[in-house]
Amino acid sequence: MSIDRIILFAAVSTAILIAAEAQTPGTRARSTTTPPGLSVPETIHVDPALGNDGNAGSEGHPLKSISAAVALLPDPLTRTVTIKLAPGTHRNTGGVGMEANRLELMRRMRPGVYVLLAGSRDDKGNATMLAWEGGSAMVYACEGDWRLEKLQIGTGSTRQRRGLEVTGPAHVTLKNVTFRTRSQSDAGIYATRGGKVSLFGDIRLNEHLHDRGGQETFCGIVATDHGLVEFRERENASLDIGNGSLSASYYGVIGLGCQTARITSWGEQSNTLAVNNSGRIDLHGTQVVLQARVKRNTPVGLEHDGHILGEDARVTIQGENDMAIALQKASTFTCNDIELRGTFGYSIWASSGSMFVGRFLGDVGRLEATTGANISIEEAAGKILGPVEAVHCGSISLPHENVLSKPG
Repeated sequence: MSIDRIILFAAVSTAILIAAEAQTPGTRARSTTTPPGLSVPETIHVDPALGNDGNAGSEGHPLKSISAAVALLPDPLTRTVTIKLAPGTHRNTGGVGMEANRLELMRRMRPGVYVLLAGSRDDKGNATMLAWEGGSAMVYACEGDWRLEKLQIGTGSTRQRRGLEVTGPAHVTLKNVTFRTRSQSDAGIYATRGGKVSLFGDIRLNEHLHDRGGQETFCGIVATDHGLVEFRERENASLDIGNGSLSASYYGVIGLGCQTARITSWGEQSNTLAVNNSGRIDLHGTQVVLQARVKRNTPVGLEHDGHILGEDARVTIQGENDMAIALQKASTFTCNDIELRGTFGYSIWASSGSMFVGRFLGDVGRLEATTGANISIEEAAGKILGPVEAVHCGSISLPHENVLSKPG
């Protein structure tokens, strides 16, 4: 048999075997990727009230579900695509290629390519709302660059625990997004394992609860295990959390840098800024108002090598708490301007090698540095009311004197 006939015979035999395997009952489906050249519209329209998932996704013939729109995206994606979401309530994802109760965002993308999911409001003010319940997270992103704008994630149901989770190589940008999720201690925004969340515009998490917070109304921001959540613009940008906290741990980082941030916590075990295990929060010149409604909680609480950098920031701490600022176990807090409004058992309590450096815009109450900790108050516009105590090798530096622990 000639070489050409042998090659032809092998090719035909391979094709027959592949066809037979595809038709054999119970054979596991082969994993395939969508060819990168597959045509996909630059804009895909979704309307939960008027759409049909059998449509093409045009403005006149929209899809019904978000999952059907995501299913049209090739993998890898080679150009930017916009998915326009009509005002209305999306009660499930549609279940096309994913769970009906979790929007899964996962695509390989060329550099500079992203997918924009853009919500809107109708002439009656009704917004685009994601309303499914019961999933591990309402939106879960694990690969690709995704942008969510003008959406409300959650409707305030207790079966909507976590809003957005971003993990691995995924990057999600939020602009003018509102969260309405409810839990004891979970997050509206959760970044983990290197996942990145960029913030623009007004970001709101249960912002209607500053003056009241019932059971299971918590909705915070968490960055852990190298996760990153940060604002990328200052002008016309704000953060408003009515019952929640900023929590950074295990090399997770939360960066503000917006114009204003107001954060109130009603949680039984929730410091308003909670940093531990090598986490970090950067305030980046933001005007921040903090309040912990539960007396034993602390508006600023750091431990286990936690860090807050507050250069050019102005921090107002208000309320009635045992401590306004508590630092322990090699933690640091540096801030240009702090104002205390309320009654606090300690203005600052620092221990175990921790360090505070900052200025106060009013009176300063009780200070204690213990077990090698250092408190340095560079300037106080009001009075140092004290008492001022340095024990067990602690030290306190005030504008006009130094207080050191006594030997023995």
